[in-house]
Amino acid sequence: MISMISAIGQYLEKGHARTVKARKNVLLSVLARGGGLLIGLLYFPISLSYLGQARFGIFLTLTSMVDWFRDFDVGIGNGLRNKVGEALADGDDDLARGYISTAYFFLGSLIIAITVLFIAATLIVPWTDWLDTNATTDMEVTILLLLIFAAFSIRFVCSLVYQLFYALQRAGIVDLFQLIGKVIFLGLILILVYFTESSLILFGAVKSFTFAAVPLGVGIYFFNRSFKKFRPAFRWAKKSLLSSLFSLGSKFFIIKVSMIIIFQTNSLLIAGLLSVELVAEYQAAYKYLYIFLVLFNILTAQLWGANIEAYHQGDIGWMRKSMKAVEKIWFASLFLAAFMVLISPYIYYLWLQDKMQVSMLLSTIVALSICCTTWVNIFNLVLNGTGKINLQMYTWIAACILNIPLSIFFARVLDLGVIGIELGTIVCLIPLMILSPIQVKKILQGKEAGIWAR
Repeated sequence: MISMISAIGQYLEKGHARTVKARKNVLLSVLARGGGLLIGLLYFPISLSYLGQARFGIFLTLTSMVDWFRDFDVGIGNGLRNKVGEALADGDDDLARGYISTAYFFLGSLIIAITVLFIAATLIVPWTDWLDTNATTDMEVTILLLLIFAAFSIRFVCSLVYQLFYALQRAGIVDLFQLIGKVIFLGLILILVYFTESSLILFGAVKSFTFAAVPLGVGIYFFNRSFKKFRPAFRWAKKSLLSSLFSLGSKFFIIKVSMIIIFQTNSLLIAGLLSVELVAEYQAAYKYLYIFLVLFNILTAQLWGANIEAYHQGDIGWMRKSMKAVEKIWFASLFLAAFMVLISPYIYYLWLQDKMQVSMLLSTIVALSICCTTWVNIFNLVLNGTGKINLQMYTWIAACILNIPLSIFFARVLDLGVIGIELGTIVCLIPLMILSPIQVKKILQGKEAGIWAR
């Protein structure tokens, strides 16, 4: 055992400093996200049992809708990651602090405006009619939605501190903080189950504010300690820096909006076209197979920042080497996806007992969708790091325009139900699966020109 630990330690310390940092953070992320995944698998059936399938489906639908706004930062978050990464690569801490301060004050102002509009819309919409359910009342849904959005507003601004960790190539720390949030929520949901009657409002408040409190606490702690030199202050916020953030960030924003339409509308389409009960079934399949997506989210989070530094310093050789390694991991992970689908009936039985049935066909189509998504993501992490995202942006726009009509066509016209909605997502990703690898190959060979170079 000691020799094995020693061998792992030697492997982690071997190679380029950027590679060493990446390995350590990937390992920390794997452990943290692995723990988070297990906790998520635990509190999913607990939540289902506490609320019942219809009410749990309502909660999942509403949180999915609010999560749309999570990425409505006009691309400032991802723009901040790139700009701070470049500033730190040049050793310019003052410029990094200026970008951070500008981002905080801009997003703070933006969320105030969004909140006013959201409250007005929430009080008008007849939610139970739209959700087509008798499992709750309009008042209960309205209160729940306002609570979810209030917590989201806190998280929306406070999560900017995580971009600083990403820029410093310390993505593993962010995953550790998120694990802490899940542990706290698991403890609280167990308290609810044993000491309260089923309450959609209480459940929603506990979950939403738990995950908002963590980034708030992280920001307060680190900006008063190790990140004190980057602490946001109004005098450091500058209009010129906002323009710089927005010039790149607006492209990231358009990509994010397109991705939201493609990925976050599935639960809403299922609720609107089919039933809220099927939302819980779809989310169960997605949560089980999410482990496959987690691996590539870990690589994306860590290697994005590493690619920013490598490209800014002209280290294309390192970028080629890391890209080949990630491609090998993706092909190997296909066997993991196939294995997970094959054993899914047994896992669902052990996990959910008789509370819900999830078909193998649904698991298969969700696994295929996740495989397509991860293939696109491993190439986009290079494109995002270089800032050459115009072609990616145009392709995501085309995909989001096609997504909802195709999903409706497959679900309603071809009568494929939930399978059809997920199939619409897969078809929309095909152009990205082809074009992104071509552009990355050109960039790493130094042969990009025209649209491939922008």
